[in-house]
Amino acid sequence: MTNRELFFKLLSGEKTEKIPFFPDITMWYQVHRVKEGAEQLYNPGELIPDDAPIHKLSGTMPEKYKNFTFLDFYRHFNWGCPLHIYRWRKSEYKNISHSSRKEDNKTIETLNTPLGSLREVSMMAADGSSAVVEHYAKTIEDLDIIKYSVENTKYSAKNEFITDTLKQLGELGVADVTINRSPFGKLVHNYMGMENVIYAMADHPDKILDFLKFQEEYDLKVIKLAAETPARIVILSDHADENLIAPNYFRDFCVPFYQKANKILHAAGKIVSTHMDGNFKGDFPYLEDTALDLLDGCTPYPMNNYTPAELAAALPKNMYAYCGVPCALFIGEGGFGKVKENAESIIKALKGKVILNVGDIMPSNGNFDLLVELSDSLKEFPVSKQF
Repeated sequence: MTNRELFFKLLSGEKTEKIPFFPDITMWYQVHRVKEGAEQLYNPGELIPDDAPIHKLSGTMPEKYKNFTFLDFYRHFNWGCPLHIYRWRKSEYKNISHSSRKEDNKTIETLNTPLGSLREVSMMAADGSSAVVEHYAKTIEDLDIIKYSVENTKYSAKNEFITDTLKQLGELGVADVTINRSPFGKLVHNYMGMENVIYAMADHPDKILDFLKFQEEYDLKVIKLAAETPARIVILSDHADENLIAPNYFRDFCVPFYQKANKILHAAGKIVSTHMDGNFKGDFPYLEDTALDLLDGCTPYPMNNYTPAELAAALPKNMYAYCGVPCALFIGEGGFGKVKENAESIIKALKGKVILNVGDIMPSNGNFDLLVELSDSLKEFPVSKQF
């Protein structure tokens, strides 16, 4: 049975012959191909095609893997490959434009409209990843410019690109098309930042609610677009850590959107996932209300605020989870004992409902030998203890 078949068999509620193991090694692979600190060319979980030039770079790739492409690791070790298709849609703009420039380790994106211009600043970290340090909207009035931009942006699906990605992946694993956050998630992560959102909800509640209603109308159009794509899985990527989106906000703003999105996607036969890679124990009471099929990125204690047993108890009957051995255990001097212990606690707690991986991704400075050792140990894990 291929890893792709194994994934869909598990999510159909059937017992599988082995534990699905789907580690994301995109960041580890890139860092070991390029010069340390160089900007990452691919997003976490993004396909690095076999013909990509990056494979020709030696970097610090271990000698025994120097001729491996990214996908060769999955072929060689028989791991499931979990991919996100980020670039699945094309944007067309009317009366607006976007510009980008580099300034030392910063990337400055500028949105230009007839109503005014806004800028977003991202800063690159030492490992080549980046994070937003300045959001587009600095005042409540700036949301009018965001609205104008949303109204004047039209999306269309790149179905040939999706099909090509799925073809390159083949039976090695699965790929989802990504929905870039719910309306509330966009406010927190993309438009305003958490602090400004909290102040704005206190000072201008009607304007925030009006904006969320407006944004939802356009986001559901994107959901309908995703429903028509050849991908079988759609992921709603809110990164709903309760330190960024508090449980009451998750309940009041994210869950209602998920319900509307899932109604559309399930009618089209899609499996729907959401990315939950942080502290989200406070959201456990609302998981059933989401109507989701799969949680992505789950990473339990000691990195986050729940145990595998607590997650298992919170999962509704027909919901499954990617759940990973915390990536911190692959760094430092902890050794394989801790990795194995944590993996077994996940498998035993989430009997028959888990796709095991590294939570949330294999770190760029992680001990790759521990990952190999973990996958080897899974072959010896009694199938009777999986269910």
